Amino acid sequence: MTSNLLGISVTGLRVAQSNLSITGHNIANASVEGYSRQAVNSITNPATLKGGGYVGNGVNVASIERITNGFVTEQLRVDTSLFNDLEAYNENIDQLDRLLSDPSTGLSSGLESFFSSMQNGADDPTSIPSRQLIISESKNLADKFNTIFARLDVINDGVDNFISSAVSQINSLVNNVAQLNQRISDAIGAGGGSQPNDLLDQRDEAIRNLSQLVAVQSYEQGFGQVNVVMNSGQNLVVGTEARTISLVTSDQDARKLDVVFENGDSNIVITDQISGGELGGLLRFQNSIMDQTYNELGRIAIVMADTFNEIHTQGINLDNEFGRNFFYDVNDGLVSRNRVVGNSNNSTPNDRIISLNIENSAEIGADDYEVAVESGGLFRITNLTSGEEVLTSVLTGVLPQRVEFDGLELVFEGGTFRAGDSFKLLPTRSGARDFSSEILNASSIAFGSPLVTDASIGNIGSGSINQGELLALDDTDGNPLPLFATSGQMSPPLVVQFTSENTYEILDNSNPGNPVSLVPPIRNQRYIVGSDNLLFSTDQGETLVQSNGDLVGLPAGRTPVTGGGALINGYPAEAITITQTFDTPGVAPITNTVFSAINATARETASLLNNVSGVTATAFTYAEITDTASLSRTTPLQISLNGEDLIEYEYDALSASFIVSSTVPDPSVSEDDFNDYLADRINSNAALSARGIFALAAVDPISGISELRITAPEGDDLQITLEADAGGPSTLNVSDGSNPVVTLTGAGAGNTSAIAVGGEIDIRLSDNVTLGTFPPNSLLFGDTSSPTFALSTYLGIQASIQGVPSIGDTFTLGFNNDAASDNRNALAMSDLQNRTTINGGTTSYSDSYSSLVETVGIETASSRSNKEASERVLDEITRLRDSISSVNLDEEASNLIRYEQMFSANAQVISVARDLFDRLINSF
Repeated sequence: MTSNLLGISVTGLRVAQSNLSITGHNIANASVEGYSRQAVNSITNPATLKGGGYVGNGVNVASIERITNGFVTEQLRVDTSLFNDLEAYNENIDQLDRLLSDPSTGLSSGLESFFSSMQNGADDPTSIPSRQLIISESKNLADKFNTIFARLDVINDGVDNFISSAVSQINSLVNNVAQLNQRISDAIGAGGGSQPNDLLDQRDEAIRNLSQLVAVQSYEQGFGQVNVVMNSGQNLVVGTEARTISLVTSDQDARKLDVVFENGDSNIVITDQISGGELGGLLRFQNSIMDQTYNELGRIAIVMADTFNEIHTQGINLDNEFGRNFFYDVNDGLVSRNRVVGNSNNSTPNDRIISLNIENSAEIGADDYEVAVESGGLFRITNLTSGEEVLTSVLTGVLPQRVEFDGLELVFEGGTFRAGDSFKLLPTRSGARDFSSEILNASSIAFGSPLVTDASIGNIGSGSINQGELLALDDTDGNPLPLFATSGQMSPPLVVQFTSENTYEILDNSNPGNPVSLVPPIRNQRYIVGSDNLLFSTDQGETLVQSNGDLVGLPAGRTPVTGGGALINGYPAEAITITQTFDTPGVAPITNTVFSAINATARETASLLNNVSGVTATAFTYAEITDTASLSRTTPLQISLNGEDLIEYEYDALSASFIVSSTVPDPSVSEDDFNDYLADRINSNAALSARGIFALAAVDPISGISELRITAPEGDDLQITLEADAGGPSTLNVSDGSNPVVTLTGAGAGNTSAIAVGGEIDIRLSDNVTLGTFPPNSLLFGDTSSPTFALSTYLGIQASIQGVPSIGDTFTLGFNNDAASDNRNALAMSDLQNRTTINGGTTSYSDSYSSLVETVGIETASSRSNKEASERVLDEITRLRDSISSVNLDEEASNLIRYEQMFSANAQVISVARDLFDRLINSF
């Protein structure tokens, strides 16, 4: 009995000693990060059956376990990863926000100072100091762009350094976890399945530290080992093997680093698969808001340089020369080629030359693109931001080959392109770095406009012409437009001449005494009183087709109709095909075919064409009546429109003069008023009108009218009839101004000789619209295959006339030979401060920069808020983990006393057992 009591007390003593040891171990590791408090699990020894019952045999230590919660541990890793992601992102975006929004480092103050100096220069265009200030401020603005770009590079380089450090730490922790897996497995084997708690804590802490750097998950593999994978599923630790990652220069963009798994001779890029932790936050910052800032700032720089250069090169400086680029050339060869980055895996030889030009700066975005070449020469251009395929085409093999998309022009200049080649396109990334001021001296600043307009001093109407403006010096192909191709002059100077209150033509005014038609002509233009009437086309691709075939106006070989026969213009029936093509890939052309009727008037054919999209047709009919001196004094001359009498000329023997009367009243002019008006105008060689007919008479002092020029501006047939009476035979000549004359001859009383003068048509075709006919060599329009069949109407200038001009009023347009005090181009450049030139013409420079600052500011505030929220969540889960697993010194002190008492009590039991044993021995 004594021995049993002794054995029981010894087991209790051992358990108490174990508890004291574990309590001491807990107290000793209270400050160790990641340590989980341990506890002794005791179990009662099996009892022994003696006599009437079971007698206990004491206690034993079953295990020593960590006090942990697997769910809480895993959630702690998740929240740790999220917080460190947001913290790394926030620290860097906060730098970016301060850089852009600070008045001393941001762009806003530079823009404001530059445009203030430009406005001062516009107020006093002859001031050299004002011009010098503009040069100084332009250089300061360039420095602002360059400095911000350099600071962005500093921030970006800092991120690269942090990424490199994070990768090194990840590799160290991954190796540590793999080694701990091995040690834990060995310890479990050596301990017969007992868990090495301290090693388990070390491994959990290593994985938690790893989650600070990248989001990871772990799962049991067996034998006490765990596997660790990134959230994307990539293995980092498999048992006792660790996979290390490294940084390499990106194949797609040598300016960037890629995170890769090392896999023998090849690397597996995992940059896009990394999320969470410090590394995930750094990569997210670099590949999102940082890239966006580079691109947005670069877009502002490019658009400003391009739009400023466009206006400045259209002005003239103090030397009456056109201005040169104010800022750097956005399509400089080196700059354009640097926008294209070839993939390092492209096939050899590396002889490919590609450039990316800014075609329309207003349309460019802030996105990057990729060009991928496939088999058969097929290539695709993809927007890397949206993932949208923006263009698919085929390399023709004829270089250079150009394609346009999103305001950009990609030029395959030379080299061997093979399937598998790819190129990254960075349209705006380096725009702020490349920005520079090109103006060298004050006199080079082009403040004046080359175009000057004026109203003739003899005008009697109230019409006025505005100052006009230069729109472009080059056509769509980059070739100089002829109007200002010669330095110091406008070739030719122009004159706007009103042929009626509602129609005008624009002529070559090189010889002011005899203006001639332009090529192609601008004639029979409609004027709308009360509107701002633009004089010239703004469509750079517009062309003009004239009806200059064999059967126009008054066809050669026509003979008069005598004896009252039917009057026809002799025009044939033809098929006219209008084709409209589109720049959008995959959109098929649209073709419309109209059919002109036989003997149709020019007005009717023009009406058919006007119903087709992209076509504007105007028709007119012109006739010259000459040699009227051969008319007898009793011979009537009759002019009719489609058989309806309009004007008759007779000779009044009593007054020895011609009497001109309108037989068809004009709705807006009484017949008496018209006759008075006509009589006055004939003697002054001025124009006259009646029911849409305009005439100009040349007066012979002896015989009266010697020549009459008549126009029907709507394009109806003009029918000229001569009837000779008993007074004897009479003749007159009728012409359309270009074809040979037709002579009308009186053949006796009651007989007539008549001719129908058909009209002509001017057809304006919008950009990407072409006209064809069947037969191709049209009797109305001429040879449609001729290179001069359709001529460009774009002159590169614009002006407008307002008010109420009168017949015969003229307005001139010429070169501004004295532009020293002209500030029109300066005002246009100053106006760029508020003009919406960015993002499809919706925002200005300042608005675009403010939008960038606002975007970064909002993202910064959001990031800060998210970081603070995640920090609170992390604190909560940390407190929860600590409440479960961390060492509570008060509790451990209490346990220490409790287990000490337990040890003492068991020692007392041993003492009792020994005393009993001694008494038993002494009893014998």
